[in-house]
Amino acid sequence: MDAETKQIYTEALELYEKGEIKESIEHLKLVRDSYVNYPDVHNALGLAYSLNGEYKEAIESFKKAIELNPEYIEPYVNMAIIYNEQCQFEEAIEAFEKAANLETKEKGFSPQLKAKLANTYAQLGDTYYELQEFVKAREEYERANDVGPTFLDIKLKLAKVCIQLSEFERAEELLLEILQKNKKYLEARTTLGLCYYHQRKFDDAGNRWREVLDLDPTNTKAKSYLNMLKEKRI
Repeated sequence: MDAETKQIYTEALELYEKGEIKESIEHLKLVRDSYVNYPDVHNALGLAYSLNGEYKEAIESFKKAIELNPEYIEPYVNMAIIYNEQCQFEEAIEAFEKAANLETKEKGFSPQLKAKLANTYAQLGDTYYELQEFVKAREEYERANDVGPTFLDIKLKLAKVCIQLSEFERAEELLLEILQKNKKYLEARTTLGLCYYHQRKFDDAGNRWREVLDLDPTNTKAKSYLNMLKEKRI
């Protein structure tokens, strides 16, 4: 890159850092037109486009960066983030997985990328859950749990969908695992009670909900479940 264009590129990055995104885009387009085969320029332009809400142009820029350098991790991640924000979860997962595969070749699976990928799987699971497609939801939550086994909120989502599918043994296993890590995770304890309730283990269910009230006397969910249990036994 010649000195003049390099200066324009430096100014473009400075404008980006200052939040002057439109000006940054104009500078980056000048650099791109002069040096079309520089993947870093396309990636930087994609980031600027994404901040400016020009998502189609951003995706095209990231794809061009990848075309020029198929081993370039960053544009895969940047592209996945956009897909995820646009609720295009399957495309996001595909991009994240490509980034993950490249990253593991070099230095192992980074915690940052692991968290993003797990979250994307979980969000796709949420979408299926809302559509009451519980088998598909469970599959995505299982993938999220495999990637992020320490994420207790994902384990809870997986347990809840297992209850919907009457897979009570799996749900109980997950909930007990959560509570082993965090005894004060009240929603997990409440859900464990619900898991027992559906198995007609009413004493165990009641005990879990009373434990919740011991920790949080104002917990409305545990109170309502205990009332439900009382009516069941009348």
